[in-house]
Amino acid sequence: MQENIPLTIERLPGEQERECRITSARQIQSLLRGVLVCRSPAALYFDGAKDFILTPLLGVGEEGLWVGQSPEITKNQCIIESGGIILVSLVDQVKIQFSAEGVQAVMHQDYPAFHLPLPECLYRVQRREFFRLAVPPSEQLRCVIPINRTEGAELVEVAVADIGGGGLRFSCAEKDIEFAVGQTYAGCRIDLPDVGTISVTMTVKNLFQVSAQPGQSARNVGCEFRNLDNASGILLHRYVTMMQRIMSQDNGT
Repeated sequence: MQENIPLTIERLPGEQERECRITSARQIQSLLRGVLVCRSPAALYFDGAKDFILTPLLGVGEEGLWVGQSPEITKNQCIIESGGIILVSLVDQVKIQFSAEGVQAVMHQDYPAFHLPLPECLYRVQRREFFRLAVPPSEQLRCVIPINRTEGAELVEVAVADIGGGGLRFSCAEKDIEFAVGQTYAGCRIDLPDVGTISVTMTVKNLFQVSAQPGQSARNVGCEFRNLDNASGILLHRYVTMMQRIMSQDNGT
């Protein structure tokens, strides 16, 4: 099951475990609020990390945080009875991970939720294969996906939220395309401003429903590139490097 999502649990050797560990409550809260602001999905592992649910982070307080429950009642019960969980998510292209005990089923703003105590330590892990560039909305990076429907082929354009050498993520209205984990789309075109156009094959690795506005819903779709050729890889690396430089200059760093 874990191979279907990128939010896998990190097994850190001793030295790296020390380097990645964060114990400052203020910094832990800041990272968790970053997940909340970015609307990044989280994987909540339970039953000794044998199973997981994908869930949204609903809120962060001084003493703990709230995440959404699963639609499956049996899984929610297993989470309560498991005694301890591991939560994995992403913020600023970096994986974060922590363990928690004392999970409670509660309501948060009229939404069925789990309350987790604020962790005493959290791991912040950044590796080359996990790096993603968060695309500024002003950049308007687009990916054109060929969709084969019963009435013929159709090109669907989506706005890219983040991109890296391993894949990309985008949001779309639920009615646009019926995506499913494992589906592969060939001949997808991404126009990289001031760099060039690349054609990629990508496979849907995870899906996550988000609430855009009251009465509306959208999906975050995470995709993995398949056998990215060298020329496209070079162009993509050039684009990411260029955008990092521009964003650093804008931030005055």
